[in-house]
Amino acid sequence: MGLIIFGIYFYNNIDYYEKNFKNRLLKQTITTIDDTSTNILNSILKSTPDFIHSNMTNEKIRVKNEKSLSLLLNPDIESLYVLFSKKDKLYFLLDTAEVDRGMAGDIFIPEDENYFYEVKKEKVTKTFIQPESNLPGFTMVKPILKEKEIIGFMVVDYTKNRLLSLSSLLNINMKFFALTFLTILLMLFFIIYYIIHINYVKFKIYYNSKTNTYNRVYLIDHYEKINFKLYYIALVDIDFFKRINNLYGQENGDKVITAMIKKISSYLSSKDMLIQYSGEEFLLLIKKETASEDELKELLERIRLGIEKTNFFIGDDKFFLTISIGAFIKTDLEKSLQNSIHKADTALYKAKHNGRNRVVYFDLNQGQILYRERIKEMIEADKLVCFYQPIRSLEGGELHHYEALLRIVDGETIIFPDKILPAIENSYLYSTLTKKVIAFNVEKLRKDKKFKVAINLSADDLVNDAIIAILAQNADLSDRLFIEILENQSIDYIKVETSIQKLNLLGYKICIDDFGSGYSNINHLLNLSIDFLKIDGSIIKEIHQDKKAYSIVKTFALFCQENGIKIIAEFIDNEEVVQILKSFGVEYGQGFYFSKAKAYEELDKKHI
Repeated sequence: MGLIIFGIYFYNNIDYYEKNFKNRLLKQTITTIDDTSTNILNSILKSTPDFIHSNMTNEKIRVKNEKSLSLLLNPDIESLYVLFSKKDKLYFLLDTAEVDRGMAGDIFIPEDENYFYEVKKEKVTKTFIQPESNLPGFTMVKPILKEKEIIGFMVVDYTKNRLLSLSSLLNINMKFFALTFLTILLMLFFIIYYIIHINYVKFKIYYNSKTNTYNRVYLIDHYEKINFKLYYIALVDIDFFKRINNLYGQENGDKVITAMIKKISSYLSSKDMLIQYSGEEFLLLIKKETASEDELKELLERIRLGIEKTNFFIGDDKFFLTISIGAFIKTDLEKSLQNSIHKADTALYKAKHNGRNRVVYFDLNQGQILYRERIKEMIEADKLVCFYQPIRSLEGGELHHYEALLRIVDGETIIFPDKILPAIENSYLYSTLTKKVIAFNVEKLRKDKKFKVAINLSADDLVNDAIIAILAQNADLSDRLFIEILENQSIDYIKVETSIQKLNLLGYKICIDDFGSGYSNINHLLNLSIDFLKIDGSIIKEIHQDKKAYSIVKTFALFCQENGIKIIAEFIDNEEVVQILKSFGVEYGQGFYFSKAKAYEELDKKHI
């Protein structure tokens, strides 16, 4: 009875639901170009304050802006142009067409003026399906806003083929199907299929099928979505795992990791999460509702002992492994998941430093202080060094410069930045460390006149007057000392841009590091006067097997070429990635494909 009532109600309101269904599908289709065009239009408006007058009277500006808009074109788009209205009439302002183009000032006569009336009234992007006689399949009309007032319209006509590809969904005769129960079933099927398809695409990006776990890309994209306060955080690291890879090869090493993950997962509940944080390091999020603090400690100890007693096999070889675990319990006191992970990481470092094969918990009262003091001792004992990784031309392989990578050498142990910086962030030690890094590299530059190097500075370093003063004192090295800016979540872009302009005047070249890693935003990029953009390695290493990563890098490359910014690609590890990057016009790259980071003494002193 309920289905019959629903069927009658649905039939009586069929026109409303049909229109909404079609508009939702079309809106999903144009989402990417709608978002991307917003950034490009904002850039154009920023550089061309008197938008209509400048484009009407200055051909150079008009050509430049049409070229920027042409970056949006793809095979599904038939035409893309910008209109402005005057006295209730529409005129061409910009047109990306190569032939039969509308010249600036030419009158434009729409098929249906209601399109523009609706957009003007609601000030939102709308899509309209064209009549059958028209060549385009459907049209997107986007208002161009300045100070909340419409100054023009961007119009995108999609091809008939694009509309036909959606026809299986758009042309459903809903009145016919609404008369039967099959209508409801089919509609539900299409909706569910669409949702499953979208989630499956995301799932493939986030999920590692070899290990049956989520990967770090999932974590990066969901930092703000995970309610971390509901979980205990633990980091698990396989002790001395590099020996397995070195002895048996990475393929067999991956099989061992898979077996390790299955073993750890067997101890977890369905409400817990296991994320492959790096190759042999795993992030555990243990739901607090499933375990008290004492039960958590018992669980982690069972996991440690369970791994210790497990036989692992590669072929006929049997061997044992152990794990070190760092855990953070009081996540409800933290401001972010990232901070909680840093604390678990600090505890993990202590577990490994104290002999491995143990569980260590971050002590809010002493743990961070003790580790920070240890870092301070090592810095003051001149154990800080820099290793250097070359940045080379992708076209000819020539060395452009090196990147200085922070290390602390403690006996035979080399401590990496991710084990150092979290412990000292927001403390005076951070600026002390920065000054040491600058001094270390200035010494190398003064001794070696051919040496060129980039150093990493945080956004906080750039608003530190003492750091800027040191760079000013060494401005005679600015042609060989590059600055890479590490963004963070609380970056003050206005202050940072002021510092960048000071450094530009001193001759320094500026690079944004790890662009695309999480905090970076193309709108922010437009506000900074930079010379280089370094695309994050998590995107680069996927471009040969991930369409999303491929498209992102291609878009960045086109944008940077248009704005005179050189691109550096990180984490290059094979020739296929090099060739793809070269096809995009990416100029420089670094990664294991060229060389691992080395101590200064191990570098080729010819620097060529």
